[in-house]
Amino acid sequence: MPPKVKEGNCSLWIFQNLIGCIILTELCRIQGAIITHNKDVELGGKATLRCTPSKLYETTQVTWQKQMNGSLVNIAVYHNVRGPKIVLPDAQFNFTVLGVNETAITFWNASIQDNGCYQCIFNTFPLGPVTGKPCLSVYAHLNTFIHYKTSKTHTDATCFATSFPHPQISWLTQGGKMNEKQVTNPNGTVSVMSSIFLNTSESQVGQELICRVKHRGKEVDLKLALPGRGK
Repeated sequence: MPPKVKEGNCSLWIFQNLIGCIILTELCRIQGAIITHNKDVELGGKATLRCTPSKLYETTQVTWQKQMNGSLVNIAVYHNVRGPKIVLPDAQFNFTVLGVNETAITFWNASIQDNGCYQCIFNTFPLGPVTGKPCLSVYAHLNTFIHYKTSKTHTDATCFATSFPHPQISWLTQGGKMNEKQVTNPNGTVSVMSSIFLNTSESQVGQELICRVKHRGKEVDLKLALPGRGK
């Protein structure tokens, strides 16, 4: 004989599971419900990261986080009662949209340390946290030059490039001894120095030695003519 189930208990069980299913469905549906836009900004420039929910939630607090040293760190909080709070000391940003239905922080003097991806977390009830992930790409203007010494028998050249993200240097030539060093500058930019020592043959007279610098999807060629051996 099958066990009897009390009608009241059965109704409560169905109601609890129904509520659970509704919340689970809503949680799945709102993934990606925060509208964000990634931003590029030149070193020292101004940029705003904004997060806007695609629908209104009952939100009590918005928290901004950034990935630092492998961990997510709170950098700013806006509470619907206590208001805004910048958590990071010496921060070069502040809230430019105050509220729990939309949020924005503006970087006034963007540094290399500001580069990276952030999280804006809307603490909603009863669904819990809803998260957006905007990214800020800080870049520096590319500076390049080439220094060289030539004779009838060889060329000794060094190609310099400074920027952020760090530039890549290659030489378009056959053979030669190459050496590369890189240095991180106090402002976070990276200087790359690539040297080449090339023995010059008669067949290379008038040909070009090319230092190619790649940075943010673009290429810059620095060229010099190769000397030939004397007769």
